[in-house]
Amino acid sequence: MIPIQWKETQAFSTSVPTRFGSILVVWQGEEAPILSRIYLPRNDGALVSQAHTDFPMLEQWNDRRLLPDLISRATEAICAAAESKPAQFPFKLLRPGLQYLNSFKQTILSLEASIPFGHVSTYLELAKASGKPSAFRAVASALSHNPFPLLIPCHRVIASNGSLAGYQGGLEMKRFLLEREGVPFSSSGMVNLHLARLWHFS
Repeated sequence: MIPIQWKETQAFSTSVPTRFGSILVVWQGEEAPILSRIYLPRNDGALVSQAHTDFPMLEQWNDRRLLPDLISRATEAICAAAESKPAQFPFKLLRPGLQYLNSFKQTILSLEASIPFGHVSTYLELAKASGKPSAFRAVASALSHNPFPLLIPCHRVIASNGSLAGYQGGLEMKRFLLEREGVPFSSSGMVNLHLARLWHFS
């Protein structure tokens, strides 16, 4: 849920074209922008409509103006991640846009952001790393509402049996990203846990 104060603040958007369709990036502020939301592709009309529902004072950034440096860096990282290329975007730059989330969700997203390119983890392992080993369903919920997919790579989290579970961009996109990162799949369409590089949180 978008905070009420955000709904009452001027916001800007820009579209990032990818093989999956347009990704919409939303931020607030011009001089000191705060990255606020990344919307993965779906029907373009529905995408824009949802963004305007979340941010009523949203306007499209004038393409004749240079993007703020933070947003330019973010769009570059999104383009790379959408092509399954190693992309690094400092988590500290995302923290201002996560302050409305409760501490558990922030912890989960921080842990998730640490999973490196080509590795996977599970909802259960994330729950254990958070100190709440029985909260794997809450972990799944937190990731399903990740405001910064690709920059916080929730596609790298799978079910304990190797199934893909869910993803904001759809399972086809999730599998594509993982396969391009070198994650092995079995003939049944599940991640081969015996061959995959599983990430262990320290």
